[in-house]
Amino acid sequence: KWLAITNRKEEWVVLTYEKQALSGTIEVLLRSELPDEFEGTKLYGSLEEDELRQDCKIFRLSNETGHGRITVYQVFSGIELYYNDMHMGYCNQNQATAKNMIEINHCLIGRFECSFGENSCCYMAEGDLSISSMMKKKSNSCFPLNHYHGISIVINLDELLPEVRQIMELLNIDLHYIQKYICEGNRCCIMRANPSIEHIFSELYRVEPRMIAYYLKVKVLELLMFLNQVSLQDYQEERRYFARNQVQTIKKVQEYMTADLRNHYTLQELSEKFEIPLTSMKVCFKGVYGCSIYAYMKSYRMQAATILLRDTSDSITEIAAKMGYDNPSKFSEAFKKEFGELPSEFRKKLSK
Repeated sequence: KWLAITNRKEEWVVLTYEKQALSGTIEVLLRSELPDEFEGTKLYGSLEEDELRQDCKIFRLSNETGHGRITVYQVFSGIELYYNDMHMGYCNQNQATAKNMIEINHCLIGRFECSFGENSCCYMAEGDLSISSMMKKKSNSCFPLNHYHGISIVINLDELLPEVRQIMELLNIDLHYIQKYICEGNRCCIMRANPSIEHIFSELYRVEPRMIAYYLKVKVLELLMFLNQVSLQDYQEERRYFARNQVQTIKKVQEYMTADLRNHYTLQELSEKFEIPLTSMKVCFKGVYGCSIYAYMKSYRMQAATILLRDTSDSITEIAAKMGYDNPSKFSEAFKKEFGELPSEFRKKLSK
């Protein structure tokens, strides 16, 4: 009898403990208050608070290249999620490093250049996912196409509550695996766009505002489960890095070509002028800007033409000449191929 009572008592103690633990875990899942400061804002440099909402903060940033807007949510204590809406060439030229912190980035639109130290750069294209240690020194974050839209998730391993770790253990999420490979190795891994990544992030861009605070918790846990199932070693993209001096040369090539769009240059002329081997120039340009020099300049001219069509009263013939087209019909044909409508139709639509 005494043994039976003792066993029941022990079961009751265990059951009570489990209920308390479960209660604490549920409380963490439901918690959505905002902290006074966000750790991840260090990535962006000087920010100006634009708006405070019940479940998020919105910040603005600007420099001589343009402006940006970030919306930040606290997913759990120690985990923050940022929606990035950038219309600028770069942000934060001197990013601080931080121990035991992981940065995850997903590129939705545009390109994202991460500079690591003084000598190398790597690039994310649309749909790509990167995961890196914030101990890795970044001199700045650049957006080669002058626009970038995506998500950043910052995890401070030292600030995770025991209840959050318990949730992760229940879901078989091994943070030690990610911490050991990424943080202790001070690495950056880039996963190229694939259906699994697209599935996780596409829903984050479409979630309804009324349910976003709780939905983010589910999706971040799903992402961490996914990262536990892949071999991060397979995604360390050494071949995607470009020498800093080579990237600087390529950016000078881009500035030279776009300074006066009436001029056209052959690849050989550019190679000789900037003293860079032809093959290296083509490979590095595509790495930085995501397409060939020819495709980039064609698209750049069409984008510049939309500004003139919108902001000036220049005739289509005059705009065609400024874009380097001697034949207005060829210009209109190229414009329609890029935007699906003629320049005259584009301008008429703006006037309505």
